[in-house]
Amino acid sequence: MAIYRLCHMTLLPLGLALVVAGCGADEPRLKPTYPVRGSVFVNDKPATGAMVMFHPFPLGSGKTPGLTSRGTVGTDGTFRLTTYNTDDGAPAGEYAVTIYWPGKRAGKAAADEDSSDLPPDRLGLRYNNPTTSTVKATIAASETQLDRFDLR
Repeated sequence: MAIYRLCHMTLLPLGLALVVAGCGADEPRLKPTYPVRGSVFVNDKPATGAMVMFHPFPLGSGKTPGLTSRGTVGTDGTFRLTTYNTDDGAPAGEYAVTIYWPGKRAGKAAADEDSSDLPPDRLGLRYNNPTTSTVKATIAASETQLDRFDLR
């Protein structure tokens, strides 16, 4: 009986440790990110308030959508990417870039606006789809300063 208790008290914690260690094995690990800065200008003016999203290649591979990184263009035309935490950057790789620049809704007062309706895209949805956007970017495995995105 003493051996049974000894085995039970030794094997139970060991078994629990193995189960707990096995639980995290299938969880995806966070990819390392690198600081990324860029800028968006339309007709040589900052696209203040535009939302920028980076979609990793390959697109439409049939797999779960890849991790996206995002940023919002400031008054000076610049943005910093966020993936997990504010301004942490993006994983290294090739990306399709989408840009949505919300405009004003015509004919509606702010109080009348339905919060589920998105304002019209000032870019006419030309850069809103990752499979058709002509904007591409490469993120290095180090701090990256992107070339300016000049849109018309």
